Amino acid sequence: MQQFWKERYRQQEMVYGSEPNVFFKEQLQGLAPGKILLPAAGEGRNAVYAASQGWDVLAFDYSTAWLARRKR
Repeated sequence: MQQFWKERYRQQEMVYGSEPNVFFKEQLQGLAPGKILLPAAGEGRNAVYAASQGWDVLAFDYSTAWLARRKR
C-alpha cells in the first residue's frame, strides 16, 4: 500500500488540486474554529484550508512521498 501512495504523489502537480474538498469546506462553515485532527490528509489541501480559517490543525498521512516532494 505504501508503494501505491508513493507512486500516486510522485508527480509535481497536486493529485486532487489545491482547493479544499467541497464537502469539507461546507462542514467547517458552520463551526467555530478550534482544534481539528485530519488523518489521511493526503497532500494537505484540506488542512491548509482549515488553518487559513483559524483552525488549529494536526494533519498526517500514511504516505510521506508528498512531503519529500514539497521539500524539493
